[in-house]
Amino acid sequence: MTLRSSIHHRSKEDITGFARLTLEIVNANASITLDHIRKVYVQTWDPKLKRALKDCLVSYNMIVKVHLQEALNAMDKGKYKVVQQKAYVAIIEAESCNNKFKNLATSPLRDTNRYVQNLCAITMTIVNKLVQPYQPTST
Repeated sequence: MTLRSSIHHRSKEDITGFARLTLEIVNANASITLDHIRKVYVQTWDPKLKRALKDCLVSYNMIVKVHLQEALNAMDKGKYKVVQQKAYVAIIEAESCNNKFKNLATSPLRDTNRYVQNLCAITMTIVNKLVQPYQPTST
């Protein structure tokens, strides 16, 4: 049984718990990324890199302190469309951060940005099961 097929055999409560868990994982990883950005920002002397990192600080502050917190609150209230919207906005913010490094030789955040984006996309997929009318399947 795959993760995808097992979702079809779970109760709505199981899916809700799994969706909340993925949001918590995204939030933890985005918080770690935010701390990493702060450390790299302080250590760098390259003005172009510093400017990109400063923009990423703004993006990740929004991801961690606004979008994911609102998504978690919405999850608790059963407002699953809001959860999807906030996860999508977090994807856009992480992509915006990633784009700041396009004209630089390297991006110190490419992998972490992609990871946050992928986790948010997974969250959206799981929450989509909650937005759709629930129809349990027999085993």
